[in-house]
Amino acid sequence: MAGIITDLEAEKQADYRCLTVSGSHYALGSQLARVAVQSPVDSLTAEQRTQIASLMGLSVDQVAALDPASHRKTLGQPTLNDSQLAFAEDCLELVCNYHPPLLDEFEGYAEELGVSLTYLLGALTFGIERSPRHCSAFAWRGRAGVTVGRNYDFFPWVKTRHLIHAEPEVYYATVGMNDGLLGGRHEGVNELGLFVAQSAVPTGNPSPSRPGVIFHLVPRILLETCASAGEATMLARDMPHLMSHSYLVADPDEMFVVEAHPELVRVREAENGYIGATNHFLHPDLQSLMSSPVTEHSRQRQATMLSNLRKAEDSRDPWMAAKDTLIDHEAPLCSHGESMSTLWSMVADLTDKRLAYSLGAPCRNEYQTVPWPGT
Repeated sequence: MAGIITDLEAEKQADYRCLTVSGSHYALGSQLARVAVQSPVDSLTAEQRTQIASLMGLSVDQVAALDPASHRKTLGQPTLNDSQLAFAEDCLELVCNYHPPLLDEFEGYAEELGVSLTYLLGALTFGIERSPRHCSAFAWRGRAGVTVGRNYDFFPWVKTRHLIHAEPEVYYATVGMNDGLLGGRHEGVNELGLFVAQSAVPTGNPSPSRPGVIFHLVPRILLETCASAGEATMLARDMPHLMSHSYLVADPDEMFVVEAHPELVRVREAENGYIGATNHFLHPDLQSLMSSPVTEHSRQRQATMLSNLRKAEDSRDPWMAAKDTLIDHEAPLCSHGESMSTLWSMVADLTDKRLAYSLGAPCRNEYQTVPWPGT
C-alpha cells in the first residue's frame, strides 16, 4: 500500500515506550494526554488517513481523532453529527455504569489537550469490522502453575505502542499494552494475577447498532475491578458489547473465553488444562452470527497453539514452551504480512507473578522482564 510502511521498518520507527501513571483516574488521563502531545512520532499524512479510513470503515475525521500525534495540533470541535454524538454518549453512559472513574480519566485527558470531551467520544464507537485480525492468546496449566501467552497483530502503520503500568487509587494496579486508543488495554495482568486479552471476530452487527462497551475498554475494566477469572467472566458476560470479540480470561486457578456478540454472549471453559482464542467463535450458539466463513488463518493459529500446548504438557520449562509457540511462523502466530503484522508479544506466569514483553515481533526481539503490577 503506497505511503504506508510495513513490518520491520515500521517496527523500527514505532513509539515503543514503558509508561507509569498513578493517582486518581483524572490524573491518569492528564498524564497520558501529556505523553500523547509530546510523542516523538509524526502524525499520519492525509494519504495515509484516507487509506486507513477505507480499511477500517471509518471517516477520515475519525482516523484523525484516533491518531495521538495529531493532538499536537490545534484540535477543532467534535466531528460527530447529532445522531452519532447521541449514540456515543449512550456508549459512554454504559461504560461508566461498569467503571465510573473512566469518565474522570476521559475528562482529564480532554482538559489536558484543551478540547471538549465530546471531541473524543468517537473513540468509543468506531468500528473495524472490515479489517482482518490475527491476534492470538492462550492459557495453559502446567506442572508449576498457569502460563499465558499473547501476540497482538494489527496494522504496521500503528506508531503508538505503549506498555502502561497503571496504579489507580482504590482499584487494582495493572500492566498492559495500548496502541493509542482512548483509555484502552488490549491485554494485561493485574496485581492479583488476573489476565485478560481481547481478539476481534468478524461478524455482522445488529441494524440499527446498539450502544455498548467498546472492545479496548473491556480488558481495562475487568483488570481494574475484578479479583478473579470467575468474577471477570461474569462481568464480561453481563455487560453489553458494542462489537464482536473474544476475551480470554485466566487466573492461577481458572481460565475461560468469553465469546461476545452484541446480541449474544457465551462462555467456553478450558479442556485438559488449556484454552485458546484467535479470531473466530467456537461456541455453537455463535456460529450462525459470523458474517463470513472462518478463515483458515484463524483456524490454523488456534490448532497450532493447542497442539503445541498438548506436546508441552510434560515440559519442565513452560515459560520457554510458551515463547516457542508465540514465535511460530508456519501458522503463523508471529506474522509479518504487509497489511497485518505482530506488534508485540507477552508471556506471563500467573502463579509465580512473572511477566515479560517482546516490544516488537517476538522472533527478532528478546522478551524483557517487566515488573509485576503493584510492585
